[in-house]
Amino acid sequence: MRKRRRSAITITKVAVAVAVVTTVIAMAASGSILISEGRKFEEGVHQVALGLMLLAYIFLIMVLMNAKKKLFVPLDIVEQEDFLLVSPCNIRDTILLDQSEVDGLTSGLAKIPSSRRSSVRIVLARKLSISGSFLDVLGQFPNVTILDLQDSVVAPEFWDNLEELPNISHVLATNAVPSDMLRNISISLPEVRFWLDRHRQLVVGSFNAMNPSGAKK
Repeated sequence: MRKRRRSAITITKVAVAVAVVTTVIAMAASGSILISEGRKFEEGVHQVALGLMLLAYIFLIMVLMNAKKKLFVPLDIVEQEDFLLVSPCNIRDTILLDQSEVDGLTSGLAKIPSSRRSSVRIVLARKLSISGSFLDVLGQFPNVTILDLQDSVVAPEFWDNLEELPNISHVLATNAVPSDMLRNISISLPEVRFWLDRHRQLVVGSFNAMNPSGAKK
């Protein structure tokens, strides 16, 4: 199996890179003042460079603060008969994909703002044909935790490389994963729970509303 892929570019990496570049430019501009003995042009360049560096660090601080705010609370999943109650969660944390989106044939997903895609915790792709390339589509949702593939026809290579999803912890896979593959998948991903015994519906809501007395995990 392939190792989990890491995202090559993130907003945090961009912010750090911009801060480093503007710092280097500001230092070079400071050096040019010394060499030129304080000519007005070099002083102007230095002031601009310092301004850009200040903006870059403000941007970096904002990005880091925003990333801190987006730390996700672990999902609580309660089993109740044919339902899985997921909290704390809301409808914006869930996305339902059709066959064209699963196949990557539509640009609709790319038009979704990155903040919205980052907030998605649950992906539903039921009764579809799933190829190995679906992992690339799921890569657009870096925080997906629950994947619902019930009654889908899933290619073996998808299961072979499921570990590429860094935050996956629950997979609803009734009639979707061959029994002879399940052992290998479970060994590779012991932290992932596969729900296979019967069809289940996902219900999302707040922790208090979705944690009724008498429900068992």
